[in-house]
Amino acid sequence: MSLQIGQWIEQNLSESYVLCGHSLGGKVAMAHACSKPNHLQGLVVVDIAPRDYPPEHHLPTLDALLGLELSRLESRKQADDLLIEKIPNWAFRQFLLTNLHERAGVWQWRVNLGVLRASMMELSQNPLARQDSYSGPTLFLRGGKSGYLRSEHFTLVTGFFPAAKIVTLPDAGHDLHVEDKDGFLLNLNSFLKNLTGF
Repeated sequence: MSLQIGQWIEQNLSESYVLCGHSLGGKVAMAHACSKPNHLQGLVVVDIAPRDYPPEHHLPTLDALLGLELSRLESRKQADDLLIEKIPNWAFRQFLLTNLHERAGVWQWRVNLGVLRASMMELSQNPLARQDSYSGPTLFLRGGKSGYLRSEHFTLVTGFFPAAKIVTLPDAGHDLHVEDKDGFLLNLNSFLKNLTGF
């Protein structure tokens, strides 16, 4: 995935850029920063650490989504209702359901859930090798109610990203850009302003 991002950037961007990624996107962003640092002006990683995660953690969620009978689905609201028992967190359900869309009267997933489930072992691993490093300006944003990036992971972060600043949004969980949008944007804009001077 990092390779595909790198190819897109080479084909579409001629100047320096800032890369931001959340969760799995944060893993991709970290890997890209370490492998292609030259034109990267800064890096923002949202609620993920450079470490291995238990691959079974996401399987119940993926199984719940795969268990929806899309051919019988009449609305996104109906899908939401059907997922309440297995995915009780409202904000997380709404985030997941942004991937559900209707085309010609048929509901479909924008992403290939089957491939994601089959790839979970690989996707759960630390995307970085021991020697990887990115020394440019880096912001790690984490949710205080999330377990993805805990205080015991801070030394891992600074080991790979020595210039990293770690900011906690205390009332947010893993989806802090949804759960504390104002705090997320405040810190992101402050980081970008320091980089650009605007």
